This record gives sequence, C-alpha cells and structure tokens, in this order.
Amino acid sequence: MPVMYQVITPPTPIEDLKGVGPKLRDKLLELDIKDVNDVVFTLPSGHENLTVMDLREAAHNDKVTVAGTIQTEPALAYFRGGKNRLTVFMEINGMYVKVIFFNQPYLKDKLKVGETVKISGKFQRHKLEINAQRLIYDDSGGYRVKYSLGGVMHSKTFSKLVAQVFENAIFNYDLPEDLKGKYRLLSIREALWRLHFPGNPHDINEARRTIKFYELFIFQLQLMEKRRRERVRNERYIVDYDVGALRTFIDTLPFELTDDQKRSVNEICRDLKQNVSMHRLLQGDVGSGKTIVAGIASYAVKTIGEQTALMVPTEVLANQHFQSFLEIFDGLLNIAKLTGNTSKKEKAGILAALRSGEIDLVIGTHALIEDDVAFNRLSLIITDEQHRFGVNQRKRLNDRAYRKNVLYMTATPIPRTLSITTFGDMDISIIKEMPKGRKPVETYWRRFEETDEVLDALEAEMKKGHNAYIVAPLIEESETLDLKNVQEIFQVFTDRFGEENVELVHGRMKPDEKEAGMRRFESHEKPVLVSTTVIEVGINVPNATFMVIFNAERFGLSTLHQLRGRVGRSDKQSYCVLISDPKTENAKLRMDIMTSTTDGFELSERDLEMRGPGDYFGVRQSGLPQFKVADLAEDYRVLEHARMSAIEYSAKMEGDG
Repeated sequence: MPVMYQVITPPTPIEDLKGVGPKLRDKLLELDIKDVNDVVFTLPSGHENLTVMDLREAAHNDKVTVAGTIQTEPALAYFRGGKNRLTVFMEINGMYVKVIFFNQPYLKDKLKVGETVKISGKFQRHKLEINAQRLIYDDSGGYRVKYSLGGVMHSKTFSKLVAQVFENAIFNYDLPEDLKGKYRLLSIREALWRLHFPGNPHDINEARRTIKFYELFIFQLQLMEKRRRERVRNERYIVDYDVGALRTFIDTLPFELTDDQKRSVNEICRDLKQNVSMHRLLQGDVGSGKTIVAGIASYAVKTIGEQTALMVPTEVLANQHFQSFLEIFDGLLNIAKLTGNTSKKEKAGILAALRSGEIDLVIGTHALIEDDVAFNRLSLIITDEQHRFGVNQRKRLNDRAYRKNVLYMTATPIPRTLSITTFGDMDISIIKEMPKGRKPVETYWRRFEETDEVLDALEAEMKKGHNAYIVAPLIEESETLDLKNVQEIFQVFTDRFGEENVELVHGRMKPDEKEAGMRRFESHEKPVLVSTTVIEVGINVPNATFMVIFNAERFGLSTLHQLRGRVGRSDKQSYCVLISDPKTENAKLRMDIMTSTTDGFELSERDLEMRGPGDYFGVRQSGLPQFKVADLAEDYRVLEHARMSAIEYSAKMEGDG
C-alpha cells in the first residue's frame, strides 16, 4: 500500500512546468516523477553545509567547510591504475594543515600560493590533515542540496523546478492543527521547503521530524480505512460454536495451556462469535505452542459442522502438522492432508469428502488453491508462515470461504514496528510464554578448528539416546564462497559416526525422498540429520537435543533463531553450537547476540536494526511501505505517537460525521 503523497491540488503535470520539454518529461517519468506532488516529495539525498566554520572547533573525523591560504605549491603523485593524489599545505584559522585531493589532478593549476580558497572534506584532527572532497567556488555559503536523479539532470537544475512549484502551487493538505501543536510540528509546506532549501541544521532536523510523522500518520489512517472496508458486518460471519463442547475438549488435553495460549484462544474465539470476519495474526516464538491454539479454533468450527483449511508453505511442514493434529484430536476430527505429492486416487477421495463436508480439517500446501478444490462450508482459514505466500495465493483460498474468518500464524517473532505497519489492518495475538518444563537452549559459538570438540559433545548426546541436527548453508560446493557445503559435511559425519547413523536431507531432493529421510531421523533409526535450512520451520522431534550450524555467519538472526527452535522441544536440556569464523564486525555481533539470549522477540528487534525493514523476512516484501524519510528500524516512538493520533483522529471524524 503506497503512502499518500498528495498535498497539492490540482496536481499539475510536470510537462506544464516551465523548462520541461518532451525529452525532460520522459526522463522524469522514468524516475516516477509525474506531477508537482512528486517534485516536492523527491527529497534531497544529502545536504552539504557550505558555511565556513572555524577549524579549531572541529572534532576528529568531522566533515568541514573551511577557508584558508595556500602555503605551498601543489604536489601531484601518480599510482598504478591511473589513480593520483594532489597534496598542498594551507594555513587555516592559524593552523598549518595538510590538504589532500584524490583523483582531481586538474586542481593543480587552480591552487596558487598566497591565494585564499574554500574547501570541504573530512578533518583528521590528530594528523592536522583534511581529506578534501572538493574545491568550492560558490561564495554564497548555506547548503548545497544533492538529489538522486539517475543522471537525468543536475541537482541545481532540479532545485529550480522545486522552487517553481513552491512559487505557484497551492498546498491544500496539512496535518491537523492540534497535532502540530501537541508535537511541535511544522506545516507540511514549511517542512518540505526547509528540506529543499535549508538555512541551518535545525531547519533540516525539524523538517525531517515533521515529514516522518506525516508519513506514519497518513499510513496508519490508510490502514484503518483498509480495515474498515474489509471488515463488513454480516450475520453470516458468526461462528456460533458450542462453548460447552469446546471447554470439554480443552479439559481433556494432557497438559495445561499457558496464560498466553489461553489469552490467544479467547481472542480468536471472541472473533469467531462476532458478525465481522476475523482477520488475526497469531505470533508465537518457536516451540511456544501455536499449533494447539489453531487446533482449538478448528474444533470450535467443527462443533457447528463446518470446515477448517490450514495452508502451509512446504510438504515437510504439512506432514508435521498432519501428524500433530492426528495426535491432538485422536478421532474427534476427520482430518485430511492434500499436497502436490498426494496420489490421484487419494486426492479424488479427499476432494469428494471436502465437497460433502465429511472432512472437518484439511491440511495442505499450495495444492489447496488448485481449481478443482471445493468445500462444503469452509468457515476458518489458517495460513502458517503467511509471508511465504503471495497476496493472490492467500486471496484464492480466502475467496472459497463460506464464513470468511482468517487466522495467520507465524513462528517468526515480528518487531512491533513491522507488526504495526505490515499487519496494522489485523488484530494480533502473541504467545511469548514457553510450555512448562521447557529449558532454554544453551547456545555456544565455536570456530572451525574447534569442530572436533563439538563432535565429542554431540557423541555424548547420542550415547544418551538423543538426536542431533547438523545444518549447512549450501547444497554443493561453491567456487565463489568459502563455505562448508552439505555434501562435504555429510561425509565428515559419516566418517565419524558411520553411514548407518547419519541421514541427509536437502531442498533439491524429491518430496518422498525428504519425507523418508525425515521418518528415519524421527524414528531414531538414524539419529543424526545433516540438512540445509529445509528444517528451519515446523519440524518437531522432541528427542532432538543437539544442533550444529556451520558457517553461522551466513544466516540472519531470525533464521538462526528458527533453526535453533528445532531443539529444546522437550524437558531435556538442549544445545546449539554455531560454528563460524566471522570476517566482519556485523557477523561477530550476530554470534554474540545469539549466545546471549533465546528471546525471539528481542532477537527480532536486533535483526531489524541490523538488516533493515525491507529485508527482514529474507526477501523484500512488496507489502512493506517505502517511506521517504521515516525509518521503521529507528522511528518506533514516532510510529507509536502517529498510530495513536490516527486512531483518535479517525474516531473524531466518525463522531463528527
């Protein structure tokens, strides 16, 4: 959902601006600059302060603009590859300073002894040296504004277009006066003007703060409007389930639900009783018990004789859920599994049973959205790891519902800022609490030369009758990356523990091969599983207590946490060992973070800070808003204030209406 950047009406097309001919118009259109709103919201990519400062007041590594007198003839030195360095000494504010220009040999004839010039660059205070970026010919001072325009035109030319818009356009939209007063915000027109034509650093900071709030406030209003459109009231949406039967079922469970599970069940069941379609996200850290919550919701729907569909992204996860639900319900629900690997004969029987209403719960992959799949009365749709499905795929299943109640589940703890922006049109239930008896997974970081010690520790776990996961980042050897591949690691472990004890599973295997390998591992026929990240989500082997992740620096925090979540799923103490020789500070930091906490929600916040919101899920999310100024990783407080303001403003508008 794009953020609304319409503050000028009518939105005059760019071709109507003075100086914009057909060629320039076409180039601007390539940059998605179509009208005057796009012009004023094409914000500077940087501001260079050209105001001359006193170098004595500058700190080490400060970017400075200074004026001084040239003391020596410039010396030009050339290096291999045509690179060069121009060195000159200047007197600046009473200091004798060495000034270096890289790859600007043409300046040699422009720097004359005794002349006063103005330069900008980075000041190395301890060396009394300036790494100069450029010689400044403009004596006006102030700021030099830079735009990212893909070579279409110079920043100075574009700046004239911006000035023309401000001179002639009428800004019709502004933030509500009470919000501007409450948060000390500028008008939208003034904020945009200060960003394009700043007078001082305070101007820029105040302007950025205003535009951040505007973006987040408008986006929250748009989400609320989307929510209103989708939540049409209709008595047909009510699932009037049998409360008594549901309570009896919960009482028969062989364990007590955690407080977070109880709260989530209550929130979902309350939604089902409403005359508005449910649209809820169930977040739960790995191993927190989301499956039983989804199962209880499915049973609620069963009490009125209607159906639930659970769609998952992989065959492995479908098999896992199918087995889990069979154990949970033990004949109380008629459950079927439908995947791309289901035989034609079996599929025909399942499709017929779905149409007749004989099946209460169907668990499947993308096979659930094939054209020949039809339901009797589908009243609850559960989508697991929903971000792995496209919007159209989810919609195809949702459109088949009789009562459109949708529950999304994810084992990826999502930072609050992303929850509000990406899932702001949903209600959210969160399970943080772990089931009783679970012990935190002890996590260690080891280097490759310590692998033998890790194997000794793994062997000790095997002697206790426990299983172990071994994770590699690649399937085959890479010519460009120095990584341990899964085939090589498989050989290491078979050499040490024997081929009869080690199973190999990876994403390029056929589904039936993967399933057979997983069965051998789960049954303890082969207690060690060497795998790629195919085991990241949904695999549940309570007997597994040991995990080794090779080249752990190649994974993000969320993926590492998801992998670690495959162990620690019983009352046995479990261990996760990260084997890595990180080459960067960022990679070392990830190893330190992973060994310091097992809290998935804390890790998700750190992951957001390190990777940025666009790549948080491993791929850039098309549904994630692209803001001009606001940064979801940094502007959490602004987002919260904007969200609350949008809620209050929307309620006021409804009341006035």
